[in-house]
Amino acid sequence: MLRSVSSLALALAILCACSGSDPCEGTHCGSKQNLREGDDHGDSLEAATPVGCMEPFHWVEANLDNPEDVDLFSFHVTAGRIYRFSCTGFSSGYDPSCSVELLGADGLTLPGSVGTGGISTYQSAVLATQDGPVYARVTRNRNSTSAFNPSYKYSLVDRGPDDFANTLTEATPVPIGATVSGYVEPAGDVDVIALNAVAGRAYRLTCRGEYASHNCGMRVRGPEGEVLFESNTFDYRPRSETFDLQVMQEGRHTVELFLFWGGISFDAIGDYTFSVADQEP
Repeated sequence: MLRSVSSLALALAILCACSGSDPCEGTHCGSKQNLREGDDHGDSLEAATPVGCMEPFHWVEANLDNPEDVDLFSFHVTAGRIYRFSCTGFSSGYDPSCSVELLGADGLTLPGSVGTGGISTYQSAVLATQDGPVYARVTRNRNSTSAFNPSYKYSLVDRGPDDFANTLTEATPVPIGATVSGYVEPAGDVDVIALNAVAGRAYRLTCRGEYASHNCGMRVRGPEGEVLFESNTFDYRPRSETFDLQVMQEGRHTVELFLFWGGISFDAIGDYTFSVADQEP
C-alpha cells in the first residue's frame, strides 16, 4: 500500500532532523521551505511568498521580525510590461524604514531594475525583457538613521507596457502642434520621440512634470544625431523645460524626455506632458 503524502512528509522531516547527514541537501526538500518560527515570509528564493499583481493603492501588511530579517516574494512577469514592487514603512525621519531589490531567477540583482526611495516609501521597478519569475527582496533600509521599525506594507503593481520608444532608431513619431502625455518609469527611463522638422522654421518644445518637484528634461538631436540642446540636470530648482528649435537642416529630429531629481523629488518617476508648437504664423 502506498503511504499518504502526510506520512511521507513526516518521515522525511524526522530524517532531516535526526540523521547524521542531511538527506535533504541538494534536493527540493519540503522541510527546507518552512519559515523560521515567528517569521511571516521566507528568507530565501525557495521559500519566497508568491504574490500577484494588485490594484493601485492596495497594500498588504508584513513584518521584518528582527533588524537582519529578509522577506522574499516571487511573482511572474511578462516581457514588455513594467512592474513595480513597493514597500512603505514609517521612520522618525523622511526616509522609508524598508528597502526593495528585484532579483532574477539566479538570485542576482535583476538587470534594468532601479530602486528609489521617497518619503516613507521605497520602490523598485523594471521593464521586463522576458517572461519568467522575478523576486522582490525586502530588508531594513540600511541608510535610515531611525530606530528599527519591524512593520511595513508591500504592493505589486503591473504598470503596463512602456508608452514611448526608448531608442533613437525606434523613436515614436509625434506630429507638429501636438501635446502628448507620458510616464517615466523606472527611474532613468528615457522616452524618445521623433519630429519631422522643416528647414527655416522654428518650433517651441516644452516639457512639464506632473508635480513642481519633478524636473522634466530634454535632449534634442538633429538629423545626424548631433545634440542641439540638453537640459542642465545639475540645476535642482523645480522647473519645466522649454527650448526654441531653429531648424537649420530639414529632416527627422529626435527628443529624449526624462525626469531627474530636483526640489523635494526623490524618485524621479512620474507623469509629464510634452508639446511642440510651430512658432511661425
